[in-house]
Amino acid sequence: MTLWDKLEKRLNFIAVPNVVLTLIVAQLFIYAAILVGRLDLTSIILVPKAVLGGEWWRLFSFLISPPYLADTLFQALFLSFFWYIFWVMSQTLEQEWGIFRFNLYLLCSVMFSVLGAFIGQIISPQTTLYVMPEFLYLSTFFAFATVNPNMQFLIMFVIPMKVKWIAWIMIALGVLTVLSLPSMGHRIAFVAPYLSFALFFKGALNQHIQSNKRRKKFEFERRESEESPLHTCVQCGATDKQHPERDFRYKVLLGETSCVCDNCRRN
Repeated sequence: MTLWDKLEKRLNFIAVPNVVLTLIVAQLFIYAAILVGRLDLTSIILVPKAVLGGEWWRLFSFLISPPYLADTLFQALFLSFFWYIFWVMSQTLEQEWGIFRFNLYLLCSVMFSVLGAFIGQIISPQTTLYVMPEFLYLSTFFAFATVNPNMQFLIMFVIPMKVKWIAWIMIALGVLTVLSLPSMGHRIAFVAPYLSFALFFKGALNQHIQSNKRRKKFEFERRESEESPLHTCVQCGATDKQHPERDFRYKVLLGETSCVCDNCRRN
């Protein structure tokens, strides 16, 4: 029984079904409150300096802040589609993993995010770090892409692309983002939430690496066997690869089986 199985057996009763749907509904309410001017987005996102100053609610409220504020109808439609995809992926992972494990995955992402934000702030005290819940969507997407790598999405509703390739593109963009961040503290805060992915998929990643090694070894041995000659004449050293037109036969010389080509037999 794995660690995850043990935890699920003991703590499954606290698992929250449709937790992502609950988050999305809460974000919709917060988004509406921001649009009508009843709430300021900067008052609920996670800012380590503000938390240390007494605004402790930011440790939780940043999770229900919308990913961004839409200024146009197109942006609002894209935000709606964004939430829909987030919900679909969460439903798939709940079915694949079970409610408890998916809850635990999101919880680890949140804990690593908060921890990374404070560590980043300590490392770069001259800057003001802030965290919004985009990492939840990306963490869920990377998990979804790992579980269903060959599922296709329509990019711009037109171009079909497998989820695994979209994930690699997102990783490449993430690397560029990390390199462009102004300080080490920002980089730590950005990367920290995805430690949950490394934690949950460590075994699968190791298995994938070992599988690739075995496949490469098999391909190398297959190519080597194809390139190696089957027959080599003991007298002239000719091989069936060098001289495919020759006829190679075997005979017993001094108790040993030896290969001789037809050219040497004639001579």
